[in-house]
Amino acid sequence: MIKFFRKIRQNLLAENKTGKYFKYAIGEIVLVVIGILIALSINNLNEHYKQIKLKKEYVVSLSNDLINDTIQLKNRLILNKQMLKNIDTIAKEVNNANIKNASDLYKLIAEKYNAQGGIRTINTYNNNSFNLLIASGNIDLFDKQLRQDIMELNRLQIFQKEVAKSNSEYFLRFMERISVKYPEVEYSSDINGLNKLLREGTEIDEYPRDVIAYLSQKKYTIQRYIELTENVLMQTEKVLTQLKNQD
Repeated sequence: MIKFFRKIRQNLLAENKTGKYFKYAIGEIVLVVIGILIALSINNLNEHYKQIKLKKEYVVSLSNDLINDTIQLKNRLILNKQMLKNIDTIAKEVNNANIKNASDLYKLIAEKYNAQGGIRTINTYNNNSFNLLIASGNIDLFDKQLRQDIMELNRLQIFQKEVAKSNSEYFLRFMERISVKYPEVEYSSDINGLNKLLREGTEIDEYPRDVIAYLSQKKYTIQRYIELTENVLMQTEKVLTQLKNQD
């Protein structure tokens, strides 16, 4: 095709038809420009379809991650709210019950409610899709509001994990101090350890106070977890709603 056009130009020059030559050359340039513009339009259209496809893939992957997070968070909240109720119930029982000694208090706590032991305040978020979205720069596929809400969700997740980690570490150190102070007492439904201390005449008058302090610290840790996790859950559901509305 190029040789064909070149031959025409050469014939026009040979026949000394300069005017027609320039007109033809200009026409040829216009055709080339039009061809380039058409090619660019097709390329842009293909890129646009690729972006739409990529965005849909991110919508699906992000939605799946957040749905799994929602299930986890709701289950953790149910568990911790029940633990909180148990602690509050114990506090009322302690106020109302006939507690004569440390053994009575321990039986109330360990046997009836089993409120001793650890906590469940460390959430594991599904951030693979988010991390890929940020690393690739493809977060710009979404509109400004959704981008802001996704980033805010990530901020809340990080803050929740940092606070939970700090509070959990403090709570564990508190438990260690209690364990050192009462080495024979197992924090479970078994009261043999405490009974052994009582039989041996070990001084444990401070035990009731220490248990109340333990429960108070546990209550604070759980309350803070519930507060921050509910914030994360609320933001998670907000982002999920927006993802469902994406075209």
